[in-house]
Amino acid sequence: MELRGLDVGIRPWAEYLVSAIRQAGFRVRVTSVLRSRERQAQLYAARLAGRHPYPVAPPGRSAHEWGLAWDMVTEPYGVLYDAGALWRSWGGTWSERDPIHFEVR
Repeated sequence: MELRGLDVGIRPWAEYLVSAIRQAGFRVRVTSVLRSRERQAQLYAARLAGRHPYPVAPPGRSAHEWGLAWDMVTEPYGVLYDAGALWRSWGGTWSERDPIHFEVR
């Protein structure tokens, strides 16, 4: 599955969430999981330059660098808000400010 790279403790929960979205009849695509510090620095620079539409943590401060977060998009896009609410109800971290980003505390 596309969630390889996630910490083994959260991967089953993330897979269940993605599976639930698909079973509900919606499309979902995981766009990012584990990132190197170099890749995080590239994304952060792109954000600062106005070339990246979503919030990006500075290198060394992203949960992606430790396999504790993933990004995904859905069709329709609004499904992310329901998925985010469900993820939070399970104890995860999600914000409307960055709706594609799912993380553990």
